[in-house]
Amino acid sequence: MDYLAVKDLKAPRLVREKLAAEGDLMVMNNGKPMALMLHLAEGENPQELLDAVQSARARLALMRLREQARTSGVVRMRQKDIAAEIQAVRRARRR
Repeated sequence: MDYLAVKDLKAPRLVREKLAAEGDLMVMNNGKPMALMLHLAEGENPQELLDAVQSARARLALMRLREQARTSGVVRMRQKDIAAEIQAVRRARRR
């Protein structure tokens, strides 16, 4: 994947050429990634592509949550402990 500086977005021709050559671009702001630009193929449905990206992002978030639960030991909590934790949070919210 090639990179594109935010300032280069002011040059639409450069953006079009890079997208055509690379397919996808990572937009950088001060050396840090801030966005992805995905090339749409002829006839490709942009909403379907966006839905797929959002679905993949959700799966990654779930994978990270599961890993955190494994490493922190939360997955070994008993149902009774979980219920007590929920009750404690609910009591704290009411205050």
